[in-house]
Amino acid sequence: MEGRIETKRVVLLVEIALAAALAIGLSMLKLYRLPQGGSLSLEMVPVFYIAIIHGGLAGCAAGLLMGIGQLFFGAYIIHPVQLVLDYPLAFTVLGVGGFLSTLIPIRKADETFDYKHVVFASILVATLGSLLRYIVHVISGIVFFAQYAPEGSSVLIYSMVYNAGYMVPNYILSAVVVVPLVMARGALGKKM
Repeated sequence: MEGRIETKRVVLLVEIALAAALAIGLSMLKLYRLPQGGSLSLEMVPVFYIAIIHGGLAGCAAGLLMGIGQLFFGAYIIHPVQLVLDYPLAFTVLGVGGFLSTLIPIRKADETFDYKHVVFASILVATLGSLLRYIVHVISGIVFFAQYAPEGSSVLIYSMVYNAGYMVPNYILSAVVVVPLVMARGALGKKM
């Protein structure tokens, strides 16, 4: 029995590490990139997947590893606090929705996936994670990127619009992609 618990723990750690590595790789495949940072990619999908399947702690761990890993691959850094906001913190919060997804029973009594609940949990995780990441980036934009706002305009509005320019498409793309991935895991009969 103890060996099974250790094996499950090792498998979970490997899945978290693989998700973070995949997220970093996907972040390099950008559909578009904005001048002061931000881009459209599938980078959030592996973190959402881990958060849905294994819960918030695992999702946050995958996001943290992803955020730290991105620092080594072309991070846009202008200040140490901005570095923390835009990388480790912004990607860690992607997994927060996993704490709520554990309240939604995605498995039926016979251990098969309840696909309606899978869709709901997936959308919940993607929505909450994306919203929290957006808020972190907006705060960073207000504090560290105010000089890019057009003269006489609100820095808050500028930061909100700028960050929505890539976060809304990222959210939609990630939510659409993560649902069939989680469903595929259920169809394969994998245990959580």
